[in-house]
Amino acid sequence: MSAERERRELLRATAERIVADLPVWDGVSPKLLVTFTDPETQTRIGHWFVPATAVPQPQAKTPPSGRARRLHIVPDAS
Repeated sequence: MSAERERRELLRATAERIVADLPVWDGVSPKLLVTFTDPETQTRIGHWFVPATAVPQPQAKTPPSGRARRLHIVPDAS
């Protein structure tokens, strides 16, 4: 397995662990789209819907990567 592929699989596994700690979206309540992006390549690692009430409030400090976290509100198409 290439080092790049292994790195991407580790990132995906980390993203899945983070989302696993959040409640599952019920398909009815307000939802948020949680997207994880590879910090090196800026490609999407994965995305999940979670209940809007389950998402922790953003912290005021900048994460160790030095990049600010962003929350994008996407209108529901239904």
